[in-house]
Amino acid sequence: MTHDEQDRPMWDGDAIAEAMGRELARRDDAELWSHEPFLEWLAADRRAHAERRVRAGDDDALRRHGNRLHARLLARQCGVGLLDASPRLVTPTRRGVPRAVMEDAAAAGAIVCVDLAAAAGTGRALWDEPAERWVALPAGAPPGRSLALRIAGESMAPLLHSGDTVLLELGPTLARGRIVVARHPNPDDGYVCKRVDRVGRKEVLLASLDAAYGTMTIPRDARLVVGTVRIVWRAHCPAPATSTRNHSEEETP
Repeated sequence: MTHDEQDRPMWDGDAIAEAMGRELARRDDAELWSHEPFLEWLAADRRAHAERRVRAGDDDALRRHGNRLHARLLARQCGVGLLDASPRLVTPTRRGVPRAVMEDAAAAGAIVCVDLAAAAGTGRALWDEPAERWVALPAGAPPGRSLALRIAGESMAPLLHSGDTVLLELGPTLARGRIVVARHPNPDDGYVCKRVDRVGRKEVLLASLDAAYGTMTIPRDARLVVGTVRIVWRAHCPAPATSTRNHSEEETP
């Protein structure tokens, strides 16, 4: 090694990138967190880093950590709050279809819950399904009319997985980058939960977070849009237990 090489500073690229990533992750910069190339790069970098550690002999906990980071980045990008727990159930004071019992649920500090997979088939709609379950409204829930839906399918992984529950803010508003639940134009295909990729004058392009599932186009028709996902209860990814309380246990309001 020459004297010039000895005097040259030795840069640790991985350490610098990690330090920058940590600093950026602490910032609540709306422009940064809506910049798709940055989010894609950061998620890919973290997954690659975890995979290198796994190949080096670490256990699969590192891979799970990379997936959790990717999910958090997607949630921030899509304007979704994450709750790593199952929703707390509330015993319904009255049974009926969602429209008939929504006000009763709101009076109990809850929202009605419908299984998205059940609302499929010709002539069936979310509003026709019996609301057998109510879930307690979490702190920070958006004001206004909401519905809880149990997700079916893996097209929105790693943010949403089959069996997770979402809080849906009802209304036909469409904004690029947000996750919505919409009625498929073919009634036999039920409902879809997708991210809004493009809003045109006549059509809306909806995309899956898992690219393997592709995209779909629906008419720009307010009657097809149920609402926007605002909160996700990720039952598949429970938070560490802090008490002996069972959050899945039904409670009477």
